[in-house]
Amino acid sequence: MLKKNLTVALIALSFITGCSSLSNEEKANVDRDVEVERIITEIDNVGYEVVKVSPGVDQFLNGLSAYVENQRNVSVHYREVVKQHRDVTSFLAANAGKTDQELLAEAEAFDVGAKTEEDKIGNKLAAYREATQSISEENSKLSVVLVEQTIQLTILVTQYGPEIAKITAANSVMGFLKKDDADEKMTVVTAVMRAQEQVTLLSEINGLIEADQEVADNLTKLQEQLDTRG
Repeated sequence: MLKKNLTVALIALSFITGCSSLSNEEKANVDRDVEVERIITEIDNVGYEVVKVSPGVDQFLNGLSAYVENQRNVSVHYREVVKQHRDVTSFLAANAGKTDQELLAEAEAFDVGAKTEEDKIGNKLAAYREATQSISEENSKLSVVLVEQTIQLTILVTQYGPEIAKITAANSVMGFLKKDDADEKMTVVTAVMRAQEQVTLLSEINGLIEADQEVADNLTKLQEQLDTRG
């Protein structure tokens, strides 16, 4: 039983990894507010309405949808912050994955063009971190939720695999769950497929926000060390 559970968990974790459609290089170059707007639109298209398809899976599916709706609202907040702090988010995105030395060099280069103290990256970063504090906290919670939800989802995907494959093949040209399909009655299989798309979108927005927060944290720590040295 333990071996079976571990296998399911490993499949689920690989599923999460595969959900993010953006490479590190693409994350660095993507226009943040445009990308977040795309994800918000896709979340709305896929939907997060309550379903009643099977007593055995309704609780999980609707619990996941509740997370999707919450993260959609977080995404809207994040989009507004990105617009207000575009220079900072562009800096963070462009320097994701760089070493401490490279990050400091980029920060110094940024500050060369600063006309006032407020224009320096350290002050801009502090304002950005304050604006994104609640977003970062919600995003960290989502990282944990994604693992838990994906493990359960993987079990359902395995259970309904043949039916999902048939529907996927039938819709390979037309696409799945378009707005035109809104009036069609959802079955347990299509509800599980919707859950797959929901997890993919959650992973995308989680990855974008997480990447920015990681660089912001690293840069803040480096600057604190420099300030301590005087």
